[in-house]
Amino acid sequence: MAGKFPRTLHPGATIGILSPSSPVSAEVVARGSALWKERGYRVVVAEHALDTHPHNSYLAGQDEARASDLNAFFAREDIDAIHCAGGGYGSMRLLDKLDWEQIRQNPKVFIGYSDITSLHIAIARKAGFVTFHGAMLATLLRSREEIRSVFWQMLEDPRPFGTLPTRDLKIETLVPGTVEGRLMGGCLTLLAHACGSPYAPDLRGKIVLIEDVGEAVYRLDRYLTQLWNAGHLQKAAGFVIGSVTNWRKNEENPERNTPENLWHDFFTALGKPTIYGFPFGHEANPLILPLGVKARLDANTATLTLLESATQPA
Repeated sequence: MAGKFPRTLHPGATIGILSPSSPVSAEVVARGSALWKERGYRVVVAEHALDTHPHNSYLAGQDEARASDLNAFFAREDIDAIHCAGGGYGSMRLLDKLDWEQIRQNPKVFIGYSDITSLHIAIARKAGFVTFHGAMLATLLRSREEIRSVFWQMLEDPRPFGTLPTRDLKIETLVPGTVEGRLMGGCLTLLAHACGSPYAPDLRGKIVLIEDVGEAVYRLDRYLTQLWNAGHLQKAAGFVIGSVTNWRKNEENPERNTPENLWHDFFTALGKPTIYGFPFGHEANPLILPLGVKARLDANTATLTLLESATQPA
């Protein structure tokens, strides 16, 4: 993906809130909407944002309704950005129901993580514009003020952000080296599950982001092996690995089997610059990362620097 950019946001613009995956509470939507409004934005909540599915409790309403909300928000000229209320599961069920030509012609700020990874990599494939792997409503509400400050700056300032702030964190170098490339990736589960579909991630020359939640180590191994066997990992320029939160609850032998050991096995063999412990995704205070933006990964100093703007002025 070579870079089309959404318009820079500014107070007075309109934020569309929807639920492409699992159900979210009315309280989260209301409090998240209030956060945007306090910043000076208008908010439109999608028609089906609070729906539930009649049979499957893990879905925020029927697939057709959730897809309709997405198509409508990308088509509406009065919607400047789309913020996903939550993740869970379900967005990959929408991909063949989306109007990709309409989406391609209307690049907008699009924010989410976790299950929203399916939409990020599909937009990269089918529409080719920058999207934002960043906090959804519930996460943004509980994030520290400095994390929110990065969030607002990334969306409201059209200048390149520069080096992302990680000064107080212990980020490890797995493979040293420096490389430049566009950011791509997200939740490892969804990256692997897209393999073999028209929406598979294009990792050629990319700095690949990887994180997840609640997965036993053998399952992480399975996802990486799928991406390896499909030839995707070998094409990447480098890797920025976050964490796998809550992995121990599903791991039978957490003393021997750890994500860190797995990362060492896979990424040392690949030999591409790689760091581990970067704060994004399923973290209490995740940084927002613009997918599709050119960046520099310096694994020697464990830093990630954005080299170009994530948005462009209208």
